[in-house]
Amino acid sequence: MSGDTRARILDTALDLFSTRTYKAASMREIAEHVGITKPSLYHHFRSKTEILNSLISPAIEQLDAVMTRALTPEETLSGCIEAMLKHRKAMALLLRDVSVYSDETAEIMARVMGIVERATELIAGPKPDWRQRVRAAQAFAAATDPISMFPNVPDKELHDELLRGATAVLKRN
Repeated sequence: MSGDTRARILDTALDLFSTRTYKAASMREIAEHVGITKPSLYHHFRSKTEILNSLISPAIEQLDAVMTRALTPEETLSGCIEAMLKHRKAMALLLRDVSVYSDETAEIMARVMGIVERATELIAGPKPDWRQRVRAAQAFAAATDPISMFPNVPDKELHDELLRGATAVLKRN
């Protein structure tokens, strides 16, 4: 039952964060929507930041796994797109809600930025010059930023189009 409550808290928090923003949604509101008391909520999560971390961590872990196994820039891009699509709603929260960026979430955001930097390095390839690094950053953004803008496009179709666009950025001179 505890695992079920925890999952309901996470689902509810993600919905509230997505509709009201991370900052505007309160622990009290999350507890009320789940149908538990605020002290019960604190039994599962010590803070709203801990909830955010629990929502984002699966995506970060999957993205981290991509960095470990990716061999080519296209594989890195494809793997990052797949991971972000699998966790589309949580990733949309990071991409669209500026209120998630605060002093209390600095550690979470540092993890996210570390993933972005590692992906950009892998996409740029060995010993890149500054232009290759710029293109790699542009390709990563082209592959990932639009994910939150097209919530109703099927994953496979969106994946393929994002990858097509991102690789086109890499091939430009």
